[in-house]
Amino acid sequence: MSGFRILPGEAPRPGTCVFERGFASRVDLKQEVLDAIAGVLTERGLVSEDDHPWLMLCLDEAVVNAMLHGNEGDAAASIEVAVLVDDQRWTVIVADQGSGFAADAVPDGEDPQSLLLEHGRGIRILAEWLDELTYYRSGATVLMARRRADRPVPGRAADFHA
Repeated sequence: MSGFRILPGEAPRPGTCVFERGFASRVDLKQEVLDAIAGVLTERGLVSEDDHPWLMLCLDEAVVNAMLHGNEGDAAASIEVAVLVDDQRWTVIVADQGSGFAADAVPDGEDPQSLLLEHGRGIRILAEWLDELTYYRSGATVLMARRRADRPVPGRAADFHA
């Protein structure tokens, strides 16, 4: 499957950290985690109202994967989340305490049969909306990044003012 990479080492931390917190790896806390991250991004105008459902879907996938797959549903384990911002984009990092995953274990998102599988669709969803999707620490940390909503895309008509 294309659209993501798995790299060794720790995830880079581009820009300024505007939120960082650990959460118990409990699915009943999922909404609290999602709301905390989304709140930071939307309150700062970094994600448009139209993109908010996509943001929530991507955050849900990343957080649930960290809690259930990375930490194997262990409520005693934790996940760490960080939100970073630079001049052009926002970045969300979600890290679990698991051992990661192998890229070849992810179903091919271009194969129509993969849509019928129980697992693997989440990465396809993330890769579709995000500008960057990179995993670190053998897949135990995900870095998700997208252009800031308050920054125009170069070359678009909205960039030109009369």
